Amino acid sequence: MLPLFHDFEGRSVVVVGGGPVALRKARTFATEADVTVFAPAFADGFETVDCECVRRELEPADAPVVVDDTFLVVPATDDGDLNDAVATAAREAGALVNRVDRRGDVVTPSRAESDRVTVAISTDGASPAISKYLRQEIEPLLERVDPMVSLQAELREELQDDDELSVPERREALWRVLEDEEVWQRLEDGREADARARAWDLVNDVGNTDDEE
Repeated sequence: MLPLFHDFEGRSVVVVGGGPVALRKARTFATEADVTVFAPAFADGFETVDCECVRRELEPADAPVVVDDTFLVVPATDDGDLNDAVATAAREAGALVNRVDRRGDVVTPSRAESDRVTVAISTDGASPAISKYLRQEIEPLLERVDPMVSLQAELREELQDDDELSVPERREALWRVLEDEEVWQRLEDGREADARARAWDLVNDVGNTDDEE
């Protein structure tokens, strides 16, 4: 499988099941998508999720109705036959399937996140513990990187309008800033203005040549 970030804003997601796993899936997708959950009962916690909960006892024959006109379907019940029927109906309707009991069309990986960076982690189901371990190890690094992401974004935007530097020179300038320990240290110390000044010194050095004989 290939990792892929997808914008779910305005997309519809159906979760079938009301247990803890279904709750976790609903919570994940409800941050962006319009989520509807079908189940005869719901675990504690669904009341905190921005989703529509439809209390309904489903049979496999009901699957085509609940997956109609949706982008992604999550079969998350403890009934294998029902999960199979929901997955089949979803694919026939052109929807993606995110199964919780076996591989589907897509997986929802563990995520390490900061304000500016998201890293997806997956062992393809082989070791959820490793995914959790890596997330815990990576998150502190991402928090350290956030200020540099903001600085790089600012530099890229301003350099796009700089006709004096070629595209390769702009790339070189951004790498010089990224690799400069002094810039990193100033950012870590909260001296953002000083870090920005140092960054522009490095940028301005790129492409400058000494023409004196």
